[in-house]
Amino acid sequence: MDVFINSATGYYGVICFENVGLPLKQWAAEDQEFATSIASIVSLILESTERKIAETELRSEKEFSEKLVTSLREGLSVVNLEGVHIKVNPALCEMTGFTEEELVGIKAPFPYWPPEEYDNIYKAFDNPLQSLGVVKHAILMRKNGDRFPCTLSDSVIRNSEGKVMAYFTTINDITIRVKAENILKENIIKSDQRKNTIIELANLIGEDFELSLKKITATAATALNVDLVTIWEYKKEKTELLSKQFYNAISQEYETEGLTIRKNDFPKYFDVFEDRNSINIADVVNNPITKAFSETFFIPFNISSRIDVVIYGRYNNYGIISFESTTPKRVFTNDDESFATSIASIVSLMVESKERTLAENKIAQTNTQLLEANKELSKLRNQLEQENVYLRNELDLVFNYEEMVYGSVEFSNVLNEIEKVAPTKATVLLLGESGTGKELLARALHKTSPRSNKPLIKVNCSAIPRELIESELFGHKKGSFTGAFSDKVGKFELADGGTLFLDEIGELPLDMQPKILRFLQEGEIEVVGGSVSKKIDARIIAATNRNLLEEIEKKQFREDLYFRLNVFPIAVPPLRKRKDDIPLLVEHFVDKFNKAYDKTIKYIPDDAMSQLKAYNWPGNIRELENLIERASILSASETLNIPGFESSNQITKQRINVVDLSLDSVLRNHILQVLEECQWKISGPKSASDILGLKPSTLRDKMNKLEIKKPKKE
Repeated sequence: MDVFINSATGYYGVICFENVGLPLKQWAAEDQEFATSIASIVSLILESTERKIAETELRSEKEFSEKLVTSLREGLSVVNLEGVHIKVNPALCEMTGFTEEELVGIKAPFPYWPPEEYDNIYKAFDNPLQSLGVVKHAILMRKNGDRFPCTLSDSVIRNSEGKVMAYFTTINDITIRVKAENILKENIIKSDQRKNTIIELANLIGEDFELSLKKITATAATALNVDLVTIWEYKKEKTELLSKQFYNAISQEYETEGLTIRKNDFPKYFDVFEDRNSINIADVVNNPITKAFSETFFIPFNISSRIDVVIYGRYNNYGIISFESTTPKRVFTNDDESFATSIASIVSLMVESKERTLAENKIAQTNTQLLEANKELSKLRNQLEQENVYLRNELDLVFNYEEMVYGSVEFSNVLNEIEKVAPTKATVLLLGESGTGKELLARALHKTSPRSNKPLIKVNCSAIPRELIESELFGHKKGSFTGAFSDKVGKFELADGGTLFLDEIGELPLDMQPKILRFLQEGEIEVVGGSVSKKIDARIIAATNRNLLEEIEKKQFREDLYFRLNVFPIAVPPLRKRKDDIPLLVEHFVDKFNKAYDKTIKYIPDDAMSQLKAYNWPGNIRELENLIERASILSASETLNIPGFESSNQITKQRINVVDLSLDSVLRNHILQVLEECQWKISGPKSASDILGLKPSTLRDKMNKLEIKKPKKE
């Protein structure tokens, strides 16, 4: 006799009752009823076991879900279809300051929604099914009333039939990220403002001295965000300081020829500038150097901190420029101190210009000396003009500003700085690794300056033997040393009226640095073996791949020379930071070596180009040029085979376009390429203007100027 066994999920099996042997057994109704009872008991046992297993699994799933929700770092909000909170996690409670009891069961608007943001938040969740997974930005509120920025991402919970049962939102507090972004933006704006300030003030050199000082104090107060700026002039052999120009940014008042302070009253303050060119003091009331001023000056005016920098004249220190703040606990940064030093350098140049003008006027009164100087000057000018003709021809052969190859934003920013500083007389310091094009930028700066019709003279400070460098720079008189068989014109004289490019300035011997410093301070040189100083009008551009501040710490470079050179520093990016330029440079060098070696290279494998762009380029552009030259020599077909970058797939390759590499052509090709990649989308996200970092209106202007038009569909 067989009886079915049931479980919670349906039929489980059969239980069999059998009689063995004869006679044949006839099962009575009582037997059948008993067998059915036995099967029912087994079914109940099975159903109970399955139910316990299901309950255990359900409990485990629930515990897992609870742990998952609890462990989320982002805040989690779950609401039902009626908009009522049914679940929040600890992260949301910690983020907002509200407890779970204060949030669960509440219908929107929730307590952490700021009243002024209701409309924006409701709008963000107006149609949740169409915005699933979309990250939205919102402002939420903590329990104490503080607002904070966050990102929101919503999704849905569905049952087994796919029906929406509830909505959940993950909330990420981005307060720290937003603050960091704002600080970065502020630093960029501050840096640009300060560079523009230096350029603006550099243009004042040679103008009316008193008016220029007045302009400097007001402009510097704004740029450095200080309340008081004072320019002090040394008097009585540096035993007194006279307030030459004073500006109060709070009241916007000027004062000239006012206060006098004496060394006898404040010896520590005067003595500190005997071996230091600047001081940065955060607590002026208690600092030993400035404490003596507290009762008279600092406390009455609420001054808390200050920076003082020495102003140099042609022969002696002219005075000091002071920047004072009334902001409590204001601490000036290293950038602030560096900017203050740059301002002092501009004032120094103005002082030197004024002193130079006075000296020149005095010299002009001596007719005999003037006639002799004119004769000597005419003689030297004829000699220099002959040498300059050769130098100009030589430079024109190796440099054409419009043929600079670039397309990256990084290098474009460098050229923008070159264009800003070129019309001024300011000294420029080019900082960058070897092979980044510092010499090319120096030539660009000279070519776009008012001195472009005069020579640009280059001196590689690391290539000249130590014993010959003074003669090379300043020239020598016949017989001044063994082997001086005739007069020699130095590089400074050759650069008179033009520009002197001091390459690898960090390699300059320490004993030669004071003579360079003298020229920067006084505009004068002295020929080796000569007895008379010569006035030279040459703009200085210096370049180095060294960290000069580290060299100063090692006592290998003079600090005062560094501050004279660092009037307008320009950082030249290495090739690894302008990788968008690599394809353009490869095309340029292939075209160059096609002509040089009579090659017909037209293609480069795609993966080789990708490897070129991925490579770190420690030797920068010079290394890339050498590699392409070697590859051009070794390539025997129309495909460029680059040593170390060979491609196993020669099918995938791109054509090398030999095009005009003028500035307009490079810009036109670059814009066309981006437009085609964006399918001629000019505005909006992932558009050409977005990728190029331009306003849509600016991009359209450039397209009109460069005659770029969208091709018509066939």
